[in-house]
Amino acid sequence: MNTRGDIADAVVDAFVTAVNSSSREPKPREGIPEICRRSAAPCRGYFDWHIVPAVAGSWLQELTTRTPFRWPLSFYSLISRYQFPSFCCGPLEFYSVGLATDQSELRNAVFRDEALVAVLREHGYLPFARPEDSSYDPVCFDCSNVPGGNEPTVVRIDHEEILCRESIRVLQVLSPGFQLLLKNLTAELMAGVLGAT
Repeated sequence: MNTRGDIADAVVDAFVTAVNSSSREPKPREGIPEICRRSAAPCRGYFDWHIVPAVAGSWLQELTTRTPFRWPLSFYSLISRYQFPSFCCGPLEFYSVGLATDQSELRNAVFRDEALVAVLREHGYLPFARPEDSSYDPVCFDCSNVPGGNEPTVVRIDHEEILCRESIRVLQVLSPGFQLLLKNLTAELMAGVLGAT
């Protein structure tokens, strides 16, 4: 019998396979973890990249202790088992995993704006990405009301509302859960509707 962890791993693995099989825009050398770099692209200084299996370092334990909420199982499966550069897929720009000095790296990006993060935490939101349009709006897990065993809803929050009024305004519900979002993105990647940029 499959456990929830096994199911989350399978969904994440399918997503990774779909991203790696899709068209991906080359990125500058410094924006790609070395382990993820592939051949040089036609543009000088740019490289093809892919998501690669990797064992999470001590940074993940530190990240986990710095957040007041638990990462959803499927998201934890992704960041604990893979390294990748920052990339866009569907409505999300995933922060990179594996570039400790990069500001778009997950462990740096989710804590960069302390005022924003303080308001998000106070209201039960855990930021993990940003919108694919590169807006400053945080994409978060809504940890304020998660029924037992379910994953939190994935939402886009208005950053101006936080910074100007210290209140929360959900601009968009992106998915009822991260695992479902990954399943949908995988299907779109496999159908050729999406690519990773």
